[in-house]
Amino acid sequence: MTAGPYSQHIGIVVEGPGDAKSLPILLRNWLLLKEDYRDFLGKPIPCNGRENATVQGGIEGYVATAASRPGCQAVLVVLDGEGDLVCELGPSMVQRARSVTHIPVELCLADRNWEDWLYASAETLQMDGFSYEPGRRRSIAAALKPVKYVKPTWQPRLTARMDISLAAERSPSLGRMLRKFDELSQLITA
Repeated sequence: MTAGPYSQHIGIVVEGPGDAKSLPILLRNWLLLKEDYRDFLGKPIPCNGRENATVQGGIEGYVATAASRPGCQAVLVVLDGEGDLVCELGPSMVQRARSVTHIPVELCLADRNWEDWLYASAETLQMDGFSYEPGRRRSIAAALKPVKYVKPTWQPRLTARMDISLAAERSPSLGRMLRKFDELSQLITA
């Protein structure tokens, strides 16, 4: 479910179609763990590639679109770090994002990518022989073979299987994103 067109909600900006399907699943499951049954997630706006967000005017346009929807109280942006130093890229991107609206905006970068968040809960993904090993990065695509990893199909499916608490313990960037989401969710009073 998505918040109604005029309901108070958190606007969501994501990197692509897989994330547009996966982030609401992740956030709703997180809310369920906390016994928060409110429906306040806006319809995700995909950038269709991180490069579209990082170009001048890119993130600003996506955030302005989300923020301008009736009822939007805050905006959460979730993108892949893709190997960049998230401690440098994140602050510059969030500053740009905040420049186009008066409502709160938080930007979270998955340290490398969404699949690293999934890997942090590897043993709960129901993939034979796929387990988490600290300090190691294993490929979800390789673990699924001979089935092909198609991100818009598999990413939401695997996200629904995640043990979010376990993954957040193992992945600092996921834990950080959930903390920022919790802060934004406090702004929704409906």
